Amino acid sequence: MKFPKSANVPRGTSSFESFQRILYWQHITLKMIGCDIFEINFRVSFLTVFIIFLAVLFMVISLINLYFFRDNIFNFTFVLVTFFYGVIGCGRLGFLLTHSKVSSKLVFEAKKTYELTSSGASETKVLVKYTKMLQQCVVFFSIAFMLGVVLTAIMPLILFLWNGEKILPFGVILPFTDPNSVDGYQLNYLYQISCMLWTPPGLTASQNMYFALVFNICIQYDLLILKLQALNELICQNKGEIHDIKIRSKIIDIIESQQRLDNFVTTLEELYATQVFIEVGSNALQIVMTLFVQHIDMWMPGYLILLIATFQLFVSCFLGTLIDIKSELFTKAVYDISWHKMGKENQKTLKFMLAKSQCSLQLSCGGMMTLNMNLFLTVYKKIYSIFMMLQNI
Repeated sequence: MKFPKSANVPRGTSSFESFQRILYWQHITLKMIGCDIFEINFRVSFLTVFIIFLAVLFMVISLINLYFFRDNIFNFTFVLVTFFYGVIGCGRLGFLLTHSKVSSKLVFEAKKTYELTSSGASETKVLVKYTKMLQQCVVFFSIAFMLGVVLTAIMPLILFLWNGEKILPFGVILPFTDPNSVDGYQLNYLYQISCMLWTPPGLTASQNMYFALVFNICIQYDLLILKLQALNELICQNKGEIHDIKIRSKIIDIIESQQRLDNFVTTLEELYATQVFIEVGSNALQIVMTLFVQHIDMWMPGYLILLIATFQLFVSCFLGTLIDIKSELFTKAVYDISWHKMGKENQKTLKFMLAKSQCSLQLSCGGMMTLNMNLFLTVYKKIYSIFMMLQNI
């Protein structure tokens, strides 16, 4: 396979090609299920409509099962946890499909970050560092997520061999089938395995694209900090009027890069804020329900559910924390500039950058709470409070 190259990138090519290669495999995965909404020429196809139909069908079946198992706390919880995974998947599918142009624009801007980077050793080092981190993150998340899928698929066999209990991977039963019969069980098991063939790859690839966009924000912040350091060194030289013109030119370049970063973060926030709220809320509810059932009696699938839900919640909050840290470092770098050594005109120009740095944009959960590790701890405190309340009912 050939990877597109940019004529504007004579340097840092290895990092750029590695980044292109990471995106390429995510595009291929999403294209296989008709949902490559990060592709600039994306069009809704028959395969896209078919995937939407399968997703809606799964949600309808889950709702029917919730009514059917309303008197069985264990089966009801199993189906409800599965339903929330459906909510996460359908939510992500719906938001991204209705904002495909915005998604593809973000990917284009992420590639542009590599193209606009100068050939300096420090800048190249930043690209190499975060491209490698992205690659490791994508590999780790993909393996971890698919391992969870495999464990879910073989869990019924493990439980059957251990205590003779017969369960299904998702606990969802097709209407008008008897899961206690051999044919009914096999039909339901095959249906749930078929769902694993298209759902996990789509969720994994779309999450990996989100990783790429978040790490791109980190790259832009680090490049801005390098520019601020170079500006400070230039200011300290203090060589007259021509020197002031060079300083002014650098300040304007930094402000333009800062505006580009703000636009990138704002667009990403508008696209993902609601989806992050859905995912954080769904993961929290899954944990609460599972803990409640575990309190009643030991429920083996619950341990896997707790592990997966906590992992997903942690990943979302960790990514937000990265942006939080970079934002604070950028603000510190702005305040470390030797502004008192600058001319009055340049000081006025610098004021704009100072004002913008004081209100740096961050990722949020539904626009209500900043997405960081504080949110992770807050959610777990709420989970504990709700769990204790349910115990006393």
